[in-house]
This record gives sequence, structure tokens and C-alpha cells, in this order.
Amino acid sequence: MTDGEQKKIFAKNLNKYISLNQKQQKEVADDLGINPTTLNMWCKGNSMPKVSIIQKLADYFRIGKSDLTDEKENSDADMEFMDKVMKIALNDKRFAEIVIGYSKLPTEKKDLICDFFEKFIL
Repeated sequence: MTDGEQKKIFAKNLNKYISLNQKQQKEVADDLGINPTTLNMWCKGNSMPKVSIIQKLADYFRIGKSDLTDEKENSDADMEFMDKVMKIALNDKRFAEIVIGYSKLPTEKKDLICDFFEKFIL
């Protein structure tokens, strides 16, 4: 894999997690003490951070480093998850509202909810 290809993969993944967490680049940069222009260069695929910064970003988004550096294909588990969520959401408006509300919560509240569900469901 070329350096340019790696930068594009990283940029795609970084933008994905910024979006999934409903953050703006400036907010992520401020939270992590990173220059916003530097973060923007990573998001555009013009450069890549050092491994220590990749780890810092992974910790911030609560993901593995490989989630930022590797090209991911949807696994069977991902497909099953998306299928189940869609079927439940189509038939239960409360579920859809809960998922939307959950997505807007800060990380610490998401952790509390996940802890609760892990104890009663898993």
C-alpha cells in the first residue's frame, strides 16, 4: 500500500468517527489539544499523525487504532446488526426515538446506558 493510499484510508476513517460522534473538527482538535489546521490536513488525507496521536484519537473515540488505520469491510456481524436495528426501528417508534436520543448524549452518559444494558441483556 502506498503512503497516499494509507493517508486516504486514515482520512476516510477519521471523518467517519468524527461524524458518528457528531463532532466538528475544531471540537475534536480542542478536546485533544491538536492544532485545528493539522487535524484538517489529516481529514483531507494530506498527512498522517504519529502513532502516539493515532492512539490518542482512538482513545478519544473509544475505538481501536486499526479502526482508524485499516480499510474496513462490513462484516457479517455488522450486516446483522444493521438489519436488526432497521427492522426494530421500523416497527417500534419508541426504539427509533431512543436510538436518536442516545446518539446525542455525551460519552459518559452513553457509557452508563451501555453498562445498564450489559447487566440486564448480556
